[in-house]
Amino acid sequence: MQRINKNVVLALLTLTSSVFLLFQLYYYKYYLSPKNGAVFSKVKGSQSGQDGIQWVSLLRAAEKMGFQWLKIQNKDPRLEGMDDLSGIEIPFHYIFKLAAHAIHLVVFYERSGNYVWHGPLRLKQNIDRKFVPFRKLHFGHYPGAYNKPEVLQLSIDDLKVQIPKNLSQFLEEMSHSRFLECRYREARAFFQLYPDDASLDAVEFRRKAKALLHLAALTLNNLGVRFWLSSGTCLGWYRQCSIIPYSKDVDLGVFIQDYRSDIIPAFQKAGLSLKHKFGKVEDSLELSFQGEDGVKLDIFFFYEDDDHIWNGGTQAKSGKKFKALSMTRKIFTNTRERWRQQNVNSAFAKLRKLIPTHPPDKKLSKNETLRLAMRYINFLVKILGEQGLPQAGVTARGSILGLFQQAPHLQSMEELTLIEDCGVPSPGTSSNIAECWSESSSP
Repeated sequence: MQRINKNVVLALLTLTSSVFLLFQLYYYKYYLSPKNGAVFSKVKGSQSGQDGIQWVSLLRAAEKMGFQWLKIQNKDPRLEGMDDLSGIEIPFHYIFKLAAHAIHLVVFYERSGNYVWHGPLRLKQNIDRKFVPFRKLHFGHYPGAYNKPEVLQLSIDDLKVQIPKNLSQFLEEMSHSRFLECRYREARAFFQLYPDDASLDAVEFRRKAKALLHLAALTLNNLGVRFWLSSGTCLGWYRQCSIIPYSKDVDLGVFIQDYRSDIIPAFQKAGLSLKHKFGKVEDSLELSFQGEDGVKLDIFFFYEDDDHIWNGGTQAKSGKKFKALSMTRKIFTNTRERWRQQNVNSAFAKLRKLIPTHPPDKKLSKNETLRLAMRYINFLVKILGEQGLPQAGVTARGSILGLFQQAPHLQSMEELTLIEDCGVPSPGTSSNIAECWSESSSP
């Protein structure tokens, strides 16, 4: 028997591996890259290549101006769903430092579904943790997702910058932008044991279910109702990063305190007819809508008891009721308190921007913000009252609180007076309002 040359075998293996690698690169470039977004920064003629040049130019310019910089990067989650090429890292954050000042640059990426995403501020072991006080960088500690904003270009001190066109909406999204990535590795392990249903019926159902989810999310968002994936829909996302094809419906959850009487009319206006209404608002409410494509949407409302959260349900055929425990009260309370605190902080931040102080960036506690806001509102009301007088430029003196006799609790506050030499301007004249109000003594 003729012996096989080891060098020939090694050459054949090397050639086979090279061909397989080239096939992977070709498959990624011409099929997956348009779907998930290009990440190779040096692909000829690609936009990402130009972006890579811009990053290099930015870093070099920063170094010339005396900045030190730190790059925080991690794996691209847009590639986590694939078996190969999942180790590519992309920049998540850049930290620029000059003396005692720092600039935190958070990198946003487009994701499928017309939204933008940023990665977490997660420090690796080799990163200098004393580079800046990272705990004071309040933005981007967790992955975040935002609706893709329309941007406007502005010039500030001869510096061209871009800001979201709807700035208030972007800031509002910050309080609930935390993003949970799908567990791709666990999903792959699940499909190795239970192969995915790739039949035409399953593919068609998933398409219809996703379209129904988009419609339901748009309807509830327009109403300002918080919701989440529930029951079988949540299980499909958590276990296999997809929609379970044999469930034949879509499930959402809503806290009962967020229930609104116009939910049903809103869904009917969106083209979804009410199929069932089980229970009452006081107990075990469930709404079921029928989509145009035959897919059903179930909305379960969740209730709070002493030590747990539950939702009720009813079987449509038998009428049998059931009660499902969802989570302990402690977990729910922590979640609700976190949402409440985020909303309160966001409201105080917006209010702080409307209160004139000197210097403008003076830090105020929540108590000081509320007190100054009340004084400022009183002062503006006084101005409006004085502008109605026959004589323009009347000097405003005395206590502003006299305008609010219907609010006795305000009388306990210290006496507030306007600056005596600040005249109330007549309509059409300009005045620095921030300099025309003060307090007689600090709170």
